[in-house]
Amino acid sequence: MTMRAPVCVFLFTAFVVSTAIADAPAAPAAGAAPAAAGGRKRREPPPAVVPTAEVEAAERLYRSQNYAGAVDKAKAALNRNERYTPAMLVMAKAYFKLGKNEWVKTLGDMMKNAGASEAERAEIYQMLAFMEIDKQNTPGAIEMLKKATGARPDNALLWNNLGAQYLVAKNYREAVPVLEKATQLQSSFAKAHLNLGSAYRGVKEYEKALAEYQQALQLFPRYADAVFNMGILYLDADKMPNQDFVAKLNAAIAYLQQYKQMVAGVGQTVGPEADAYIQEAQDGIKKEQKRIERQKKQEERDKQRAAKKAADDAKKAAGPAPGAPVPAGAAPPTSAAPPAAAPRPAAPATPAAPAPRYAPAPAAAPPAAGASPAPRRAP
Repeated sequence: MTMRAPVCVFLFTAFVVSTAIADAPAAPAAGAAPAAAGGRKRREPPPAVVPTAEVEAAERLYRSQNYAGAVDKAKAALNRNERYTPAMLVMAKAYFKLGKNEWVKTLGDMMKNAGASEAERAEIYQMLAFMEIDKQNTPGAIEMLKKATGARPDNALLWNNLGAQYLVAKNYREAVPVLEKATQLQSSFAKAHLNLGSAYRGVKEYEKALAEYQQALQLFPRYADAVFNMGILYLDADKMPNQDFVAKLNAAIAYLQQYKQMVAGVGQTVGPEADAYIQEAQDGIKKEQKRIERQKKQEERDKQRAAKKAADDAKKAAGPAPGAPVPAGAAPPTSAAPPAAAPRPAAPATPAAPAPRYAPAPAAAPPAAGASPAPRRAP
């Protein structure tokens, strides 16, 4: 439901300015403005009220997650000073937690008109970015976070959040310098090191990615997400230093199993992704082993063919070449047929054998022209 914009954003009480004037006019102070015509003094505006106590109370309520109470205390502060931007900011944060996003936008505009500081505007931009993230509008979130980092370029958290949205958009080249900035501003920021490792993985700088994951794990030894990402790195990388393909996948399996143990060890539920990635790595190992086996067999066949060819070539080389001269003392080759053997005397005629009782089966007829012989079974 669209929230109807009020005529006045808040119900503010007007400032009560005392108009009482002392009977006896006081002597003008040195440097004071001269009296107005007719002898009356020019009235100066009262100093701005700073509702510090109300804002501090609102902050305490906000930190204790009493967001409605924080809104009420912030309103009390704004009733005393309608342009006090710290009160507007705590109210905007409370409204954000309550899901009243239209109020957040309205308060952001009010803060801008009231001359909010760069730090205050950066917080508003970040809340607006989170609202875009909730709508899955990654480009809109990136735009708001770019404004936030522009307002607070010294804030590592804002740079990390911007880099994280570049990772969501798979814009790894833009993510790298942004997350490098976050880690430079705060070297102990484990989450920024983790995100930077993922950005390096996206641009295939695998050794740098591994170094960032290891740095995150060093800063936070129980950082399960860092172990998980190391497993994904070894699974996705084309190659890793000093490891063949199978060793790389075995390392991925080891990290993913370690991740499962860490998550289960703190009583959390392990999602199905880890098992799916482990299965993917195991399938990859089996395929690689089969490929290696096929390659070895092919190399053996190639070796045997090469040996046979070498033997055949050697035999050919050993025989006389056509047209070669006959060695001295050797009988010249002749193409005459060998002499026929002397005819043998004819054998005496023998009586014919009696016909068999049963005639043998006739021989199979030869295959017809163009017909294929029956296939032979493989051994």
